[in-house]
Amino acid sequence: MGEQKDASILVVVAHPDDETLGAGGTIRAHTEQSKPVDVLCMTGSDMRNKELQAAGEKLGVRYLYLSERDDFAIGNSLIHEVVGAILKSQPKILITHSTSDYNRNHSNCAQIVFEAVEWASHSTIFENAHRVERIYNMEINTLLSRPNVFVNVTKQYKIALSALREHKSQTGKSDDYYLKLYDARTRLRGVQSECERAEAFSITLPEHAGPFYPENHVTSLI
Repeated sequence: MGEQKDASILVVVAHPDDETLGAGGTIRAHTEQSKPVDVLCMTGSDMRNKELQAAGEKLGVRYLYLSERDDFAIGNSLIHEVVGAILKSQPKILITHSTSDYNRNHSNCAQIVFEAVEWASHSTIFENAHRVERIYNMEINTLLSRPNVFVNVTKQYKIALSALREHKSQTGKSDDYYLKLYDARTRLRGVQSECERAEAFSITLPEHAGPFYPENHVTSLI
């Protein structure tokens, strides 16, 4: 069980559909490798949560942290909620939005995640304090100018697209804009990374300062 927890992923998003639009193929690629992936969504409604559950089932998500909040009800009070999910899921890596996303709710979500990762690692506060190794920032509408990594999702694209279609309340808007966006963006990133389809991420490393963490040093850089 310990090894499985160490290898898990937590995805934290602002809205239902962000998880698939930004990282659907990546989520599916890892669940196909028997890597547990959990998803926390900061907003939602009864209808949109049902859509998220259907999408999560197709992607193979292990656990969903659901909420019922307005699309714009994202603030610092949610830091505690994200900390709780980190302590429960004990993820090795965390996927969330980019702070450069033009959508204010997306960038706010990313900032909340950075704070939560810091607090969740304080052994002076939590007996089960947990240190996330890396934060992977995904792209939704705003393309990352300098991605650190591309994930080949060629084999997972059709399932991810099918999962995105489960968000019917959103994909039906603007002449299937989100479906077209996911198609075009994964093809573009595929061209850039020499595969058919890819998803791009930048990497944020958690800050280390002070004696508050379970581990705060390394013995070798290589």
